[in-house]
Amino acid sequence: MNIAYKLIKIADKILNILIYLFLCIVFLFCLYALFDTIKVYVRASSQSVSVLKPTKEDPINSLKSLQKINEDVVGWITIDGTKIDYPVVVGESNEEYLSKDVYGNYSLAGSLFLDYRNSRKFDDIYSVIFGHHMNGGTMFGNIQKFIDREYFERNKTGTLYTERGVYNLEVIAYISTDAYDSTIYSINKDDLEQQNKLVEYIKRKAVNYRQVGLTKYDKIICLSTCSTATTNGRDILMVKVVGGGD
Repeated sequence: MNIAYKLIKIADKILNILIYLFLCIVFLFCLYALFDTIKVYVRASSQSVSVLKPTKEDPINSLKSLQKINEDVVGWITIDGTKIDYPVVVGESNEEYLSKDVYGNYSLAGSLFLDYRNSRKFDDIYSVIFGHHMNGGTMFGNIQKFIDREYFERNKTGTLYTERGVYNLEVIAYISTDAYDSTIYSINKDDLEQQNKLVEYIKRKAVNYRQVGLTKYDKIICLSTCSTATTNGRDILMVKVVGGGD
């Protein structure tokens, strides 16, 4: 009995040690996960790349400085009053920058990237820029806020820096759709008939729309992100190029 009791005591101590080690591992894993999550949002923060933002005084040369870091950089987009203030890249496919930052490093936040089918000079009549919906409003997380009419009316302007100069942007519509929307995700380079169909679709589909006299001759840029409402949902912000450039 005495030996059995000692064996039970030893087994009990070993079990307690194993439980303690297990809890330590769980704690360290949670700590790492928290640290990794913080890193994701720090990388997604516009402040982490704000020092690279081109200047209006010398947009072309300042953008070239950014391109020395990554030749895939094609511009920088800002939507006033929001956290959207990031460089725009383009990859060999639309998957390349889903989990890669502007420096080329792995990042769950990814980058804002132009559809690979579009011209990197933004001279297509219709361009699409993709970005993740990140909690806290980073990347394209603020797009969902445009469903609120007051927010939509309050934040109506933006800027696009490109190799050709600085373009002024005007927010024209917020659309809620899905990933299979062929009208939204069909890249149009110069087809005015297709552009007219897009214009009419925007007016009809928009949750919020600003009357700006939109026509088929206007250059439009689509900002697309995932929606938190449905699995394949997409939040879309349509902006019109209203001036600037060369």
